[in-house]
Amino acid sequence: MKRYLLLLLPIMLILGCNHPVPSKYKGYSTKNGVDYFKYSDMGTNHKQAQRGDVVETVISYTKMNDSLFWDSHDIGFPFSINLPYDTMYAQGSYQSLILQANEGDSINFIVPAEDVFKRILHLSTLPFFLHKGDMMKVNTRIVAIMDPIQFEARQKVINSYRKDMDMQEQITLLQYVTTNHVPDSSKRDNIYFVPENPGTGAKVEMGSRVNVAYNGYFLNGRLFDSVSVSNPLQFRFGDTAQVIKGLEIGIKKMREGEKAKIIIPSQLAFGDNGSSTGVVPPYTSVIYEVTMLKVSDPGK
Repeated sequence: MKRYLLLLLPIMLILGCNHPVPSKYKGYSTKNGVDYFKYSDMGTNHKQAQRGDVVETVISYTKMNDSLFWDSHDIGFPFSINLPYDTMYAQGSYQSLILQANEGDSINFIVPAEDVFKRILHLSTLPFFLHKGDMMKVNTRIVAIMDPIQFEARQKVINSYRKDMDMQEQITLLQYVTTNHVPDSSKRDNIYFVPENPGTGAKVEMGSRVNVAYNGYFLNGRLFDSVSVSNPLQFRFGDTAQVIKGLEIGIKKMREGEKAKIIIPSQLAFGDNGSSTGVVPPYTSVIYEVTMLKVSDPGK
C-alpha cells in the first residue's frame, strides 16, 4: 500500500503544479483564457447531460455593461431553448461547459461576441452595437435535462398548449367581431378591414412611398403602440419588415386621406411567439386604427 502511495506522490505533485489560467474578470474562472464563467446558483439535482440528451435552458444575452439585448422569453412559451447534447458538444466553447453542469444550475459566461453570433448562431455579421473583438455576457439557467423519451413527452405538452391557445384566440376574436357588429363582408385576405373615413387621394401601390399614423390596440381596448400624425411612419410600400403582415395587407387597400380599422389575427400579427419586446403576448389578435396621411410616387 505504501509503495502505491509513493508511486502516486510524484503524479500528484505534477498535477498540483498545473495552476489554473488566471482570469481578468473578477469572480469568473476560465479554462482556456478565452471563455470565462461563474456559477450564480447551484441546482439541487445532481444530474448531468449524457450523449443523446436534450438540455432545456433559459438564456439571455447582455453587453458587458449588463445592458440586455435578447432574452429567451422573447420567443414566447415555453420561454426556453432546447439544446441537443451533440450540438453543444460539437460547438464546444461555453456550451460545452453547460454539459458539465447539473440540472438547476445557473451559469454566467463572458465570451467573445463573434463566437456566439458567427460560430454558434451561424450569422455572417455582428449586431450593429457589437464589434470585432468585443466580449459579451451569456446568462444561462438549466431548467431540465431530458432523455429522448422525456423530450418527446415535453414536446407533446407544448404542442397541446399551443393548440389550446390558438383555439382560445379564435373564440375571443369571434366574440369581439360579433359583439361589435363587425360585418362578415369586411373580412378579406384573413383580416377584417373596416373603412371609417374614405380617402380620395392616390391609392397605395407596390413601391408607393407612404406616411401613416396609427394606434395599436388589444381586443380589450388597451393601447399598446402608437405613431402620431406629427411624427408618422414613413416607408416605401413593399419593402420587407416595415410593418407586420396583416397591417401591410390592410394598408394595400387604402387611399391617401383614408382612415380604417384593421383587425388582425395573430397569424398575421405577432404569431405564436408574441412581439420581440414582450408587449404583445403569443396568440393575440390586435386592432390597428390607421390614417393614411400621404401616398406619393405610386407604382415606382
